Amino acid sequence: MVNGAKMKCIFCSAPLPKQGLNCNYCNKLNPLNAKVLEDIKEKKSQSQHLCPICETPLKELENGSMTLEYCLKCDGIFIEEEAFEKLIEYKAHPTNQFNPYYLRFIQDHPRDNRKKTQFHNCPVCKEIMHVINYKKQSGILLDICEEHGIWLDGGELQQIIEWYAVGGNKKTRNL
Repeated sequence: MVNGAKMKCIFCSAPLPKQGLNCNYCNKLNPLNAKVLEDIKEKKSQSQHLCPICETPLKELENGSMTLEYCLKCDGIFIEEEAFEKLIEYKAHPTNQFNPYYLRFIQDHPRDNRKKTQFHNCPVCKEIMHVINYKKQSGILLDICEEHGIWLDGGELQQIIEWYAVGGNKKTRNL
């Protein structure tokens, strides 16, 4: 949705709903996180961890010193906090201009279609992760295991990158 363009289904080109990743027309999951991760290489080894959403094995991906685990079925990502910050720096290209209209749209229409807070178990330790609002003001809810890392539901990485692109990280300085 950056610069006002509505996100479209990569399969049938219909507009995606404001919440969620499943197209209302062809009902296919749009892997928005996978699109962001296109240039990150798949490791040869399979992850030992299961997706906390759909319980399928996660795939390990790496880019230099950054490693993350990705779910092909639900588009979810599990990543260590330090690697997550590196990934955001690498992928997000913040603008110098704060755009409250686009920022409000991103905050009001999360890609995560949770109706209420759901708690997920950490793929590593199986303990329940905490749910936090990314940067305390983004409206993007992330699941965090303080010991092992961050779980991003399908589309949340894309949404964080959009949030940076419209100046979300500058919000407190401009209001």
